Amino acid sequence: MEEIKLQELFSDAYKLFETFDTRDDPTNSPEFQDDVKKCIRMLEDSTRLVNLNGMFSKNESHEEIATNNLKYLLLPFLLAQSTLKLTNVQDRKNVVDVAKIYFDDFLKRCEEYGLCERSTTAVSKNQDIILRDEIQKLTQMAQQRNQKLQKYQQKKELKDQIKQLKIAMERDDSDEDTKRNFYLKLIKSCVWETQDELSTLEQECEILEHIAKLKEHDSEFRREHESTSKKPHHSQVVPLKPIIITKDQLQKAVYGAGYPSLPTYTIEEFYDQRVAAGIFPNAEQVAKQNSLQGRCDIDQEAEQAKEEEEKEQKMEQDDPELLQRARNMDEYKDDHRRGYGNRYNRS
Repeated sequence: MEEIKLQELFSDAYKLFETFDTRDDPTNSPEFQDDVKKCIRMLEDSTRLVNLNGMFSKNESHEEIATNNLKYLLLPFLLAQSTLKLTNVQDRKNVVDVAKIYFDDFLKRCEEYGLCERSTTAVSKNQDIILRDEIQKLTQMAQQRNQKLQKYQQKKELKDQIKQLKIAMERDDSDEDTKRNFYLKLIKSCVWETQDELSTLEQECEILEHIAKLKEHDSEFRREHESTSKKPHHSQVVPLKPIIITKDQLQKAVYGAGYPSLPTYTIEEFYDQRVAAGIFPNAEQVAKQNSLQGRCDIDQEAEQAKEEEEKEQKMEQDDPELLQRARNMDEYKDDHRRGYGNRYNRS
């Protein structure tokens, strides 16, 4: 009964998981997130049933696993991918850490059963690779590029094979070899995807840790600022200090001391200082100038409208002076050669 329940539970969870990449609704929509949580619960229940049945052992190889049980090796991979689709969780770092645990567990299980080899392409954080020879560096870059292209082609071919095997499995006359081949190729494809995902998650972890440090520093600054603002020194105004973007700690140490030529007060303070010195006009003078300018603009617009109206009336009345001026403009010819008026420094 437990085996039948496990088969049904895993089948429903996998079918739901496959819909995530083909749905039209947004990933952060309530309906999508509810289905993601539902899928995670079913996959977790499937994992508990696998553990209760003692289905896998470290002392076995993948040849000893029954064909129908091979698909349960995908449980950590499916849980990792489903976890990463959660968007309504405040702590993204926790989501990434949980997904990494699932991915590592999946790779470890596949390594124990001889379904993959330990990846040697990943470089640890503390490992420093220094290539002094430029030719050696270019050679390594070319090799990495060729490896990526070769792996991309292999992934594409593997996906095509999986599609064909899946179609064959859906037929009633499919044999056990077809099913086993399908599951093994699917596991291999998921192993490659897991290796790529772990590399991406490592970079995301570094970014999230950096953001967390910035937030911690900002909260400490706010606490210090609030504590100092509660002191009875209301007359003192703390000047704004310039923030300089530096590349390394050495520049930070140099520029952190500040320079007297850099601005250390606000625009309002700067303007008030110039007003007091008589260089800039005060607010009342600016308002008066704006009012006068507005009146001038209104008068100019009224005068232009009046001139346009008078011109239209003259045109309607066939004013002889206006008609003669228009004829003169049409008959005007410029008889001067190009550059005729420029007589400066001519011999």
